[in-house]
Amino acid sequence: MNEEIERLETKVSYLEAGLDELNEVVIEQQKTIDSLNHTVERLTERLQSLIEEVGTPNRPSTRPPHY
Repeated sequence: MNEEIERLETKVSYLEAGLDELNEVVIEQQKTIDSLNHTVERLTERLQSLIEEVGTPNRPSTRPPHY
């Protein structure tokens, strides 16, 4: 009985260590996602600013006949 309890405690210990490691990975991934979202927001604002500054080019809405 004691051996079985020891074996289960060992497994729980490994599982806890694995869970802690996965948690750290998830935290780092969330930081990366937050950073990328912030970058996308800034780029979107910059692009919108440039579009307002320059205006949209006059492009035909249909392809020329040679396409």
